[in-house]
Amino acid sequence: MSKGKQLWPGDEMAMFFRAHIRRETTLEGEAADRLAAALTKAINRMLVREMPPEPSGELAAEPPVEAPKAAEAAAPAESNERHDRAENFNPYRFSAMVTLAKHGREGLMTRLQEIKSAESLRAFAEAQHVPVAANVKRTDDIRKAIVAGVERRLADRKAAAS
Repeated sequence: MSKGKQLWPGDEMAMFFRAHIRRETTLEGEAADRLAAALTKAINRMLVREMPPEPSGELAAEPPVEAPKAAEAAAPAESNERHDRAENFNPYRFSAMVTLAKHGREGLMTRLQEIKSAESLRAFAEAQHVPVAANVKRTDDIRKAIVAGVERRLADRKAAAS
């Protein structure tokens, strides 16, 4: 028995859902694409035992289609765009603790400058277990709060180790 393949949200997961939806239901075209996009956004990762066969004929010629944003209401569209931005951001790209220990405060701030949106900064802080107050809104203030939180964590670790 094979171990399977782990899929993460993205084109491959959407293609997996789209192939199964088209094979197992009567949904076609835009409806199948919307359902595949919704499932892809709802699932963080999954282990697949068997990938569906490659689509042949006219299905292979169709490019993967995201759920249409123009047909949705303004609030859900804004929510979907925010989710898409967060989905493409990897909060584990680097370790804040290691960066601070090796490169200091300026090095960590430089790495945090690579993260442009407040949502991504908050996702980074949450993933790295750094508390940031909810009332902090500006990206520069969030970065400063992350640095201060990581400095506190590093100081606590050093104190516990001594």
